[in-house]
Amino acid sequence: MALKARQIGFTWLALGFALHEMIFRPAATVLLFSRRDEEAIHLLDDRLKGMFEHLPEWLRNGMAVVESNAHEFQLSNGSVARAFPTTAGDSYTASLAIVDEADLVPNLNSLMRAVKPTIDAGGRMILLSRADKSRPQSEFKAIYRAAREGRNGWAALFLPWMARPDRDEAWYEQQRRDVVARTGSEDDLHEQYPATDTEALAPRSLDKRLAPVWLEQCYVEALGADVQDSPAIPGLRVYEGPRLGKRYVIGVDPAEGNPTSDDSALTVLEADLGEEVAMLSGKLQPATIAAHADAIGTWYNRAGVMVERNNHGHAVLLWLRDNSRLVRLAGHDGNEGWHSTTKGKALLYDTAADAFREGETFLHSFETFVQLASIEGSTLRAPEGEMDDRADSYALALAGVKAAAGYRGKLPAQTRRPVLAGLRTRAF
Repeated sequence: MALKARQIGFTWLALGFALHEMIFRPAATVLLFSRRDEEAIHLLDDRLKGMFEHLPEWLRNGMAVVESNAHEFQLSNGSVARAFPTTAGDSYTASLAIVDEADLVPNLNSLMRAVKPTIDAGGRMILLSRADKSRPQSEFKAIYRAAREGRNGWAALFLPWMARPDRDEAWYEQQRRDVVARTGSEDDLHEQYPATDTEALAPRSLDKRLAPVWLEQCYVEALGADVQDSPAIPGLRVYEGPRLGKRYVIGVDPAEGNPTSDDSALTVLEADLGEEVAMLSGKLQPATIAAHADAIGTWYNRAGVMVERNNHGHAVLLWLRDNSRLVRLAGHDGNEGWHSTTKGKALLYDTAADAFREGETFLHSFETFVQLASIEGSTLRAPEGEMDDRADSYALALAGVKAAAGYRGKLPAQTRRPVLAGLRTRAF
């Protein structure tokens, strides 16, 4: 799959590969998908057919056209290409399927369910797209992020704006000035012409509670590490194990835990540096996330726990009172847990904003980075249809660090740096 800047020719390259398959692999079936029917027809009729018509006779390998219309192109060796909008095409078996502008498809999961089984018997599928910044947690971006981390069977490729040879820094600066003058931010620039995949995947920055520059200065991506004796909890991602003499804080954002509810999320920070050392997220019931918090917190030197004290948070706190020896940290109202009223939510994200602005925390999870960058300034929630559980758990952990600060003073500012010794990292 390919995440790309606009107008660099990658769609042409993918179609060239499809034509090669049709000519040199008899009976190949190629499915071409785009958002609208007219766009799918353009891929087939204007581009793929056009390339074939301009090939010299020797490169056509003796192939003749036996069928040609707006939606189908068939060669004499039995190879065929068909064009569909992204709402159709599930009745065919393909040796190659290409989905153009996949991040702009309204329901990519529906298309994947319909089409991917057709190539599971040995075919191939190509997803390619520029980013749609209005949907920072889209299906395409989720597949890309998982591929980049090696968590699925896809290969991730990013093509920046400079992948086109005739573009230089002067050209880019001209685009940047134009976008900023028109919109007041670089969001559209990073959507159309990103320099890094982090720019492409990040949400829009206007009207967000946490400025992108604050988050980026505190973000060092890490893929996690295998740490000896870590709790055997599915989905737990550990960036660094507990260190002797270090204090840790856990933020817990619980949910109902059924398949249709939000995720429950847990973030562990090293209290003095504010560095993310572990995270967990999933469809976990209150008692389950409480038990996981106890196991993880016990491992991290008896960490303090800051639980959101709303709805299912009461059940988490009750479980911890009855079953755990961890300290339950007090929120802004002096009671254990954080009460997320309108005032509480504002105070929670004020604390998070202060930490990121002053560089007092270090974030390693890209999923959490995306959610934090999505938090709306007006609602202090993710945009409708998006998730904010990881963001809330991180903010709760930062509030927990602040609550625990009374037990011991902060380290000097010059010692605040990410540890990450021996981990695979990539910084942007």
